[in-house]
Amino acid sequence: MDSLQTVPVLGIVIGAIGLIVVLFILTGLKLIRDDQVGIVTKKMFGTPMPPGQVIAGHGQIGVQARTLMPGLYWFMPFIYVISKVNVIEIGTNEIGIVEAIDGDPIPQGRILAEEVHCNTFQDAEAFLFPASGGKRGQKGPQVGIVRPGTYRINTSLFSVTRRQVTKIVEKKLGVVVALDGVPLPSGYIIAPKPTAGAGVDDHNFFQNGQAFLDKGGYRGPQLDTLQPGNYYINPLLFEVKEYDQAEVKPGYVAVLRSNVGLELTKDVSKPAPTGGEPTLAGPVHDAEEVVLNTDQLQRGIYRQPIAPGIYNMNPLAFTPYLVPTSAVTIDWASNTELREERQFTDDSIKGMAQMNPVDGVKAKEFFKFAELTVTSKDGFTLNVDVRLIIRIQPQHAAFVIARFGSVRNLIEQIAHPLIDSSFRNKAGEAKAIEFIQGRTELQQDALKRAQEEFKKYHVDVQNLLIAYIKVDEKLLATQTEKEIAMQQEAQYTQQALAEVKRSELQEKKARADKQSEVVAAKLSIDIEKDKADALRQTAKGERDATKTRADGKAYQEKAVGEGTAAGYKAQSEVLGAGNLAAIKIVEQVGINKVKIVPDLLITGGGSGSGDQSGLLLTGLLSTILADKVKETSTISPKVS
Repeated sequence: MDSLQTVPVLGIVIGAIGLIVVLFILTGLKLIRDDQVGIVTKKMFGTPMPPGQVIAGHGQIGVQARTLMPGLYWFMPFIYVISKVNVIEIGTNEIGIVEAIDGDPIPQGRILAEEVHCNTFQDAEAFLFPASGGKRGQKGPQVGIVRPGTYRINTSLFSVTRRQVTKIVEKKLGVVVALDGVPLPSGYIIAPKPTAGAGVDDHNFFQNGQAFLDKGGYRGPQLDTLQPGNYYINPLLFEVKEYDQAEVKPGYVAVLRSNVGLELTKDVSKPAPTGGEPTLAGPVHDAEEVVLNTDQLQRGIYRQPIAPGIYNMNPLAFTPYLVPTSAVTIDWASNTELREERQFTDDSIKGMAQMNPVDGVKAKEFFKFAELTVTSKDGFTLNVDVRLIIRIQPQHAAFVIARFGSVRNLIEQIAHPLIDSSFRNKAGEAKAIEFIQGRTELQQDALKRAQEEFKKYHVDVQNLLIAYIKVDEKLLATQTEKEIAMQQEAQYTQQALAEVKRSELQEKKARADKQSEVVAAKLSIDIEKDKADALRQTAKGERDATKTRADGKAYQEKAVGEGTAAGYKAQSEVLGAGNLAAIKIVEQVGINKVKIVPDLLITGGGSGSGDQSGLLLTGLLSTILADKVKETSTISPKVS
């Protein structure tokens, strides 16, 4: 009976022992799947870790650096503890930022631990316990990153944080600021190129942080920029800011101010420009500022402007100043027509803001001031609208920026005071009417002066126009009345001339209407002239004939007279003059039957005795007078 009871107890004991052994064996078995990493912790039977060490090496007690790959393992229970973690997966648009909790301290002055060969942080033993001659990893944030993929990393040593890749979109550029590296030398704004020898730019656009540090890269803003695309850049080492590309539009050039190179000092001096390039009449800048240079990697204003186009320009390294090379219009006017689309914010001058691609301010080529208010010599206030058009040649753009800092300053400091003073001076020298009437000369003088003044600053003045002169209403009314009177006088003169012309027209019309009669009259005149000529010729013939007859008769009478005279003479010599006369009187009395006793007796003053011829003569005269009296009484009308 006792032996029968002993056999089951022994069997139970053996079975229990066997069960314990199986459980012990099963407890030590660990299966690491493909998506897992096994982390081993040794509890006992090993060398203690030195103070400050977190991860144990081979044979040391603690969390082991070596991890377990996928597979089935058996570890002595109670001595080892196996924990399983998932593998780390980094997406295509991600990177892993790593921080180690163990390793050597980061050197003083550095913020990131240098990268070591450890199979992208998958070999913790190589990181902490490298082979002879190897570099041991450092605790803290790591320079190295984990790129897209699947990694079996000991998460007890390394903490991995996912970050998005650095992405530069289209029409943008990336400006890089290094947060670690050699401290930036004094006097520099932009980190200079490292001088560690050939291949200093092998950091592959800042994606290889360790190469950047190994080559002596400087911390601070970097000159090189990132173009559009994706970059695996450690954000703990490099800060990347996105900026717009710089665009120089047609009609402009951009003058570059370089911020690269050593800081300028007051004793900085440069030789005068060579090659026949124009220079300014006076100092370009103050002594502490550099003059124009030809090297973009040197502080100062770059002499050669950049042409229109799109540029991946580092705005921290270069400051562009847009300069219009087309016509720049400056208005002094009160009229706001066609200018509503231009909104300005500056109270002192509503015009072109200085364009800088960094802050996105757009450039304008239009400047507007209030109308010019001037006072004439005779005390009238005049408002003048003026437009000035200037142009800056591309080769002179740098000089304008060097001298004034911006086109806006050029307008404020030179154009506005010049035009304002020119018109004020001219107005003060002339009366209001003279000022208005001399507008053309005034415009030409102002243009000439502007051209001479702007020439000093290498700016071309293309034109100056006086758009409008607003006159005092009282003066305008007087002048208007005067002009109206002059216009009326001219109108009346023209009307008088028109009446004269109308009269001439009517006369010509009447003449035209009577043209047929005129022709007939002229023809009649011609006929009459012909008749008159015929009569004249007839009369001439008769005259000549009459003359011939008269000449013959006169000759005959002359001959008779001469004969008679000769006879009288001979008789007178024989009878005497008195006796001869008495004889002739008696003959006439007989022929004409003259009365001896006249009706009228006319006696002479002599005595009764005397020459009888006197008596006869007296009687003859009485007879003649009596006949004349009868004729007169017959002709004269009877008076009642």
